[in-house]
Amino acid sequence: MSETIESLKTEIALLNQKLEGYEKYIKELSVPIIPSIVPHTILVPLTGGMTEERFEYVLETIVRHLENGEVENVLIDLTGTNIHDVDASDYQLIAAKMKDLVGAVKLMGARTIFVGFSPLFAREMVLSGVLKEIQIQSFANFRSALQHIVQAKGYKINQT
Repeated sequence: MSETIESLKTEIALLNQKLEGYEKYIKELSVPIIPSIVPHTILVPLTGGMTEERFEYVLETIVRHLENGEVENVLIDLTGTNIHDVDASDYQLIAAKMKDLVGAVKLMGARTIFVGFSPLFAREMVLSGVLKEIQIQSFANFRSALQHIVQAKGYKINQT
């Protein structure tokens, strides 16, 4: 009997290790950093649910990516996020994390541009009061944001 218990304990420990590995893998996939065709610009498309913890991981991942000083613009695309699942009390926490993110990116010498706010998320951000404390630059979609950056930098796009 004790052999069976020990065997089960070993199996549970191995399964827990696998689970931790899968959780780490999922976490890493949840914040992809995509180089843009516009120099010194990256895209961070976020999908799925938004939580305070997830925004904290987004912040950490982006700041680590900015260490080399080559990125000037961080476009965070919220189009694929599921804001409807966010608890009303979590909006304040998410807004605070967004404020932290914008501040950290600014300290690293880059600017944050958000795209794809849903009407609900935009309303909740206004109600949270975070917009009184920071300036958020946003565009309806990724294309509009890229066009703005291209024009601001004086780049020319050759269409053939």
